[in-house]
Amino acid sequence: MSIDAHATIAREADRLAAVLARADPAARVPTCPDWTADDLLWHLTEVHEFWAAILREGVTSEEEVQRIEEAKSPRPEDREELLARRAAATAALLDQLGAHEDEDPAWFWFSEVQGVGATRRMQPHEATVHRVDAELTADLDQLSPIAPEDALAGLDHVLQVMWPAGFEWIPDWATLRPVAVVEIAPAGDEARQLLISRWSGTRPRDGQEFDAPVGRPLADPADADGLPRARAAGTPQALDLWAWGRVRALDRLPGGPQTVDVDGDPEAVAQLEALIAEGHD
Repeated sequence: MSIDAHATIAREADRLAAVLARADPAARVPTCPDWTADDLLWHLTEVHEFWAAILREGVTSEEEVQRIEEAKSPRPEDREELLARRAAATAALLDQLGAHEDEDPAWFWFSEVQGVGATRRMQPHEATVHRVDAELTADLDQLSPIAPEDALAGLDHVLQVMWPAGFEWIPDWATLRPVAVVEIAPAGDEARQLLISRWSGTRPRDGQEFDAPVGRPLADPADADGLPRARAAGTPQALDLWAWGRVRALDRLPGGPQTVDVDGDPEAVAQLEALIAEGHD
């Protein structure tokens, strides 16, 4: 299912800025408690400036990414300047997306997904999730809706990119074991199968113990043999917000509160809850 990525980025980023412009700059972001409202505004500004620069300069290597990071202009102290810079950053990102094809080379932080298309697919969800953060920060009684096609794309982005990328950060001294399979069932659409694994081990340099969940789509049904199973069901919008770690937004959706109904083997449910708790900024 395709979405209008450019329209979604523009709409959600503008909505975020409009909501935060009316909020207390020091208000805490309930879904990112280390951030204030202005920190959230700056975060989206940085994100759009960064990806606009990646595309504009044709960056394909980690060394070039580091150069982009080091050349970043400092955060404005004046809020009006910050708001203006956010608008300019979003416009620059949209300009660059419009100037490139998905197949054009460009760096992305997940090695399995490269090219301009990766940024085009990611940024609508980045803007949407942080718009939700902004509306929660402003304590709105009702949040703006997420269209079903946008929500399904956002859910699939978590399943295909955000969670699988975690496998690249598993150290070579760790062991990996599958622990559960979860069927994720959006209303009116095909169910997705998620394989949850855990990596664990002792870091050699300091003896620290690690044990953390990772997830990716189930590619081979044989990998699920004997594993505990669970099922998560809900509307596309509810599952999208839940997968992105914004479950508290479900109480304020248009039309009334929604839920994600999770049932199945208690062990599989516990592993799913642990994966969701990892969150996404």
